[in-house]
Amino acid sequence: MTQRDFDVTFIGGGGASYPGAFELAKAGKKVLMVDNKGNLGGDCLYAGCIPSKTVRTKILEFTSTNKEVDPEKVWSEVIKLKEYVQDIRYQQHMEEIREHEPNLTFVKGWATIISPNKVKVEGEDNFEANTKYLVIGAGAEHIILNIPGKDMVITSDDLFAYQKTMKKVPKSMAIIGGGYIGVEVADMLSRLGVEVSIIEMMDRLLPTMPIDLSKAAESHMKEAKVNLYLNSPVASIEKKGDKKIVKANSKSGVIEVEADEVLMAVGRKPRLKGYGLENLEKDGLKIERNAIWVSPSLRTSLPNVFATGDVTGKAMLFHAAVKESIIAAKNILIGRDAYRMNYHSVPFTVFTYPEIGLIGYTEDELKSLGIPYDTVDYKLAGDAQSQITNHREGWMKIFLEKETLRILGVQVYAHDAAELMGAFAVALENGLTAKNLAWVCGPHPLTFESINYAMRPYF
Repeated sequence: MTQRDFDVTFIGGGGASYPGAFELAKAGKKVLMVDNKGNLGGDCLYAGCIPSKTVRTKILEFTSTNKEVDPEKVWSEVIKLKEYVQDIRYQQHMEEIREHEPNLTFVKGWATIISPNKVKVEGEDNFEANTKYLVIGAGAEHIILNIPGKDMVITSDDLFAYQKTMKKVPKSMAIIGGGYIGVEVADMLSRLGVEVSIIEMMDRLLPTMPIDLSKAAESHMKEAKVNLYLNSPVASIEKKGDKKIVKANSKSGVIEVEADEVLMAVGRKPRLKGYGLENLEKDGLKIERNAIWVSPSLRTSLPNVFATGDVTGKAMLFHAAVKESIIAAKNILIGRDAYRMNYHSVPFTVFTYPEIGLIGYTEDELKSLGIPYDTVDYKLAGDAQSQITNHREGWMKIFLEKETLRILGVQVYAHDAAELMGAFAVALENGLTAKNLAWVCGPHPLTFESINYAMRPYF
């Protein structure tokens, strides 16, 4: 097989790879990037953040302006817009690849790791790549519970994947899992009149998030007439005519939920199989908690191998992967670990409507660490933008370091929580204080103003 030499090889073409690959190519390094989808964007663009938020936006547009909607008609329009957005972003990424040639070589195909310095590439081109550095950005995959009837489930790919989205919206759906994917899908489909049920094994929705946010999500789901079955581990799925029956064990006994479709939404896990990772394990690659172990600099236990994005099992979010990719690239360029990842400044948002946002330390974490803090509870009932959008039930909870007034963590429930998370991400990344935010002159009338108001007692 032909041998080719590269400075850096990236496995995957998503946010964990291409931002760093571009940085290295611009700096004159010879870079190889291999992805089986044949384009950039990874799962985020193929079936994740971009298409799901496009679907959400279009459904909100239809349902906010029409008292009655035809689900089939709306879904057809939704798919049309989703595919359009994916098309233009894929075209945009192809242009970016060309802009970084000839230093960047992108191959549609499959990369198999042979050793820390060698990767076999099979696809549009077949060769062995000799590489000084290796960056693993292989992403994540759906977790499918090993239960009877698991072959009958669909995943979020069936709702959002490029050119593979289901053409007909079901009349009823049972969602296994009350995490952010399950809650977001329930919010979208319930607006189209779909009868939605969420079956969650834990005692609350969004079980990994603070209790206040879980309560907000549960209240919203009940208003949307979503059926909630908490404390109910799923035992099996059975076929009954054209319907599917989900059986779960609740404290009061076995419950049965009937639906046209069953969505498996219990989470995602790092993709560790299928690309020769076991060959690196023989050389000492450390796997911890079913993820690739990395230092804060994104370097693995092998000195020339980095891992970024979902394979690390840390912040499994596109925007976190982008930053990790750039940090890895910068450290490769300077030859030492000067750049480090700060996960406390990575925002997490649930795109229901109203939205849910979380960043930094939670109250439980602050208590366990013994960090003295003040809590600012700010209601958005008096906020002009919240009144304009008729979502006055929103609130912000901001944790400040007691002595310095530095922002330590934030929770938000608001119609524009995702936008507010951007402001708080800047604050946490740069160590800003309540006084810094109080002095910001925000545009009127946006909810950002409420950050000013909430912080003004600390002038």
